[in-house]
Amino acid sequence: MYCPNCGKKNDLDALFCENCGARLILPTSSSAAPRSAASSATTRATSENAASRADTHSAADVDDHTTRAAQSDSSAENTVDDTDDTVAPTTRSAQHAQQSPRPPHRGLPALLLALIVIVLVGGGYYWFSHNSANTDSTTTATSSSSTATKSSSSSSAASTQSSSSSTTKTAAKWSTAKMSELSSFMATWQDTMNQSYAGTYDGQSVSVDGLDLPTDIRDNNYQDKITVNGNAVKLTWTTKANKDANYQVVAAAAYQHGTQVIIYLYVFHDGSPDVLVSQDTNTTYNFTSSANTDLQNGFAKIANAD
Repeated sequence: MYCPNCGKKNDLDALFCENCGARLILPTSSSAAPRSAASSATTRATSENAASRADTHSAADVDDHTTRAAQSDSSAENTVDDTDDTVAPTTRSAQHAQQSPRPPHRGLPALLLALIVIVLVGGGYYWFSHNSANTDSTTTATSSSSTATKSSSSSSAASTQSSSSSTTKTAAKWSTAKMSELSSFMATWQDTMNQSYAGTYDGQSVSVDGLDLPTDIRDNNYQDKITVNGNAVKLTWTTKANKDANYQVVAAAAYQHGTQVIIYLYVFHDGSPDVLVSQDTNTTYNFTSSANTDLQNGFAKIANAD
């Protein structure tokens, strides 16, 4: 069935036109046949008009669509051309990305400069303080060293003076030459005494009942063996008699015949020559100054000789 309004063909049972929505005229009965010719003619005319209108509308629509398509193409070309130059950002992140970069913070260089100045000033102060402390320490150490050197020099000078003075007081009073003279003297003297002595002046050791000279005196092993005038004394064995000691022993001699024992010690007592004698037979030998004048004078003459 064709629409009487627009000429669109519709289904036979359709009430309204699918194209224009006009109400369709349906045949009511077969009695309308006599008017079929007129109706058919009218319908045809209407249909032709509708068809003509539809063609016109269709052509217009086609032209309009073509025009719009051309405009769209032109717009698209313009858009493409614009896009080639600058693409419009479509997101906020893209917009932020296309924004001009912010200039660096103007306060940052000033802050860095301030930190550098602080570091330089602090380092310079620390270096100056440390260097000053080292200088003070060095000065103090130098001063202390100088004072110590002066003190040491003073002590050395005093010691030298004292040593010189001591050397003068305890100049060598004995020598190998005097030892040889003592050996010769004893050889003559013992003949007058009708005795034979073993003496260190001849390079011999004196050994009598537990006493061994000069070893016991040199090794400081005489304290329980020798006394002088009943007292324990300090004995020093020497070949020069230049030591600061009360009893400096330079030689020893012994005579032993049966139970008779005579031991002589040739000493410098407080710087003066003396001959000590012991005739004890006990394990402890007590010495006293010898009463033999010839012996004392002979030793003194040798000891005091220049």
